[in-house]
Amino acid sequence: MERFYSIEHLTTTELRELFWSYRDRGWVDFDYFSLQPDGVTPPELPDQEIARNIHAANEHNYFVYMIDHQDEQDGIMIGFGLTEYPRFAAYLHLENGLLNEIMERYNLRIDRTGEMPFVTNEDKSVN
Repeated sequence: MERFYSIEHLTTTELRELFWSYRDRGWVDFDYFSLQPDGVTPPELPDQEIARNIHAANEHNYFVYMIDHQDEQDGIMIGFGLTEYPRFAAYLHLENGLLNEIMERYNLRIDRTGEMPFVTNEDKSVN
């Protein structure tokens, strides 16, 4: 099960605050938007570089709560599109027990569309 929450109302400052407020309570990984050959991974960026590249207008920002979803760890995943790195995103993973706290703090509501903030093309690339 996955449930998306809208973060479109958050400003750039609020998104950066969200990242910094919870960074030490989770872990970050990176992934390309389009499929890459095996072994090709995006560079790992320092936290300051991630935060500097978070912008509210980025269409790749999203917040999802997952339980028993494919090969993902149960919990929260917040995707941040990165302004200076348009081919991949940073993902902050948090334990599911933080959901209510974050929902209240940032006034998050369930996104009834349930859709990812980007689309997958026929060739499996994402834009």
